[in-house]
Amino acid sequence: MGETARTFAPGQSEIFWCQACNVPLLSEKCSICANPGQRIDLSPPADVRLCSIAGRELLRELFKASFGYADLLEGRIILLNKIAGLDRRDQVILDGYHIATLWFDITTGTYKLDLELAGAVLLAGKAEEKVVVCKDSLMRGHIKGKWIDKEHIESQPGDLVEGDHVILKIGKFSGVGTVRRRGDGSLSIRVKEVTQRQIELSDCIPTMSQVLKANESHLKKLEKTALRELRSHIDRSKLPVNVSFSGGKDSLASLCLGLKVRPSAEVLFINTGLEFPETVDYVHSFCQERGLKLHEIHGDDQFFDQIKKFGPPAKDFRWCCKTNKLGPLTSFIQKQYPKGCLTIEGRRIYESFSRSRIGAVEKNPYVPNQLTISPIRDWRAIEVMLYIYWNNLTPNPLYECDYERIGCWLCPASLQSEFARMKGSHPQLYEKWNSYLQRWAEENKLDPRYVDLGFWRWRRHPPKIQEIAGAQKIDLWARPSGKKEVRLEMVKGVSPCGLEYSIDANLTMPQNYPFPMVANALSMLGEVKYSESLGAANLKTASGKCTAFASGHLFVIAPKDKADEELRKVVETMLRVQTCTRCRICEKSCRQRAITVKDTITVDEKRCNRCGRCSKGCIAVAEASKLFGGNAAKKKRSARQRS
Repeated sequence: MGETARTFAPGQSEIFWCQACNVPLLSEKCSICANPGQRIDLSPPADVRLCSIAGRELLRELFKASFGYADLLEGRIILLNKIAGLDRRDQVILDGYHIATLWFDITTGTYKLDLELAGAVLLAGKAEEKVVVCKDSLMRGHIKGKWIDKEHIESQPGDLVEGDHVILKIGKFSGVGTVRRRGDGSLSIRVKEVTQRQIELSDCIPTMSQVLKANESHLKKLEKTALRELRSHIDRSKLPVNVSFSGGKDSLASLCLGLKVRPSAEVLFINTGLEFPETVDYVHSFCQERGLKLHEIHGDDQFFDQIKKFGPPAKDFRWCCKTNKLGPLTSFIQKQYPKGCLTIEGRRIYESFSRSRIGAVEKNPYVPNQLTISPIRDWRAIEVMLYIYWNNLTPNPLYECDYERIGCWLCPASLQSEFARMKGSHPQLYEKWNSYLQRWAEENKLDPRYVDLGFWRWRRHPPKIQEIAGAQKIDLWARPSGKKEVRLEMVKGVSPCGLEYSIDANLTMPQNYPFPMVANALSMLGEVKYSESLGAANLKTASGKCTAFASGHLFVIAPKDKADEELRKVVETMLRVQTCTRCRICEKSCRQRAITVKDTITVDEKRCNRCGRCSKGCIAVAEASKLFGGNAAKKKRSARQRS
């Protein structure tokens, strides 16, 4: 699977490796031997991390299955660097060498291993499978990217398939090649890279205590900077201090720092009701063992009732953050800290695009009275974990199960590979969620593979997902069964995952006409881009943005004082199309002659000046007003009275 082009580089994109001590270094100089380390350039965002126990076992299985040899991994420090890709994609670093790239293929639900040059050199004399021995004559002329013809091959496995990575042995040279299909349809091996360089693994196999000792100077500097910043902001604010503790590694490091500044700081744990059982147990036991005052804030326990209204949450339709996180947190802070508080959080710039511009101190305008400070915002994952070990703390046990992020077990922001992992580690939770998703897909006339491939995690599917869906002949357009009643469900607020105010809504209404007619009518409100493959219309107005789906899902982003009005106009317009009585009042009132009514309304986008006159007197608009409790009409009357 090819990498996506979208990536970001929020901070450092390098680490170092001490050749003498055979340990990774967070800065150039080793604290054990005082020697400078060898620079290792990393692909962005360079949030390099330690490989987990389960991750090591996965790599061992893949090396053994592919090359018949995996002993090179035994006992050694392995780093993983997350790089751009459709799902999980990691550079595998061993003894300072990038030996392979590990990635998850969502189309097959399996992990794949792409061998890199250093890995091929290390395996050349030890691998028992996928070794291709070539004649020296192959080295004539340009070699990289060259197809290997049969006359240049002395021996090769007979079971090679397209996509296989193979080890090349060419006299004194070693290299890596890939099995590809040529223009004539035949399979052949193409040279990826070769070298005459010899690589040997170090005889020194370090312990974690040696890794910590080698990086002690760097860890002390990290801590000193973070503590100085915390003290400065805490002393200036004079507000009560608490720490947000989710049970993940980042919040653990921040809690450790916070307690060094304010040992009496209270701990806030938002239990969404969707946390892994291990996480809940871990937070409770951690706080109990240390005598910390824990406030467990419970989220909406009606999640599985809510999804009947909204459907499953998605990366771009994360209504659950408002109901299960933001809402309960806001209520708690208003009650517990009426004069305000300063919350220490574990957000980091390396986690996502939306967090890449985190400030030291921020005030979320939608959570009254709360200031947040992020002392580890520019730390990398490996720095976080080493800091935890350096302080003799034990992280959440789920990390050793190869979970990169610890959050809600059904979060759409998780990778598809993590859902595959959950099938083995938490089969009951997996089955509960998968069963719901399959029922939802059936109700919305979606292919079962829509769930199997993880397409449910988006409403607006990215181009690569659309490409895969097209190749697999999977329709991405949700088509709910026809319903007669008109109902609107919504949740409002700013997501903890971002700072934009938004409304997530679900409009239940008759489906009397094709959705393209709805998309056409929305042009009365602003500029519309319609995606037929997704059954989605993206609307941009002077006040905000809205995405409307054929399924009835609506997602509005606008300033807080304008979002309700944006939603109301969209709902009115959709109902005008689907419940049109063909009275033609709108057609007659339009001075631009932009509206035509046959079966339902049709809009000439070039003629429409978006004056709104056509909505006056429409029965569908009156119906929409009921959904909003008549607030729109009241506001109009108040405005007229003031004027």
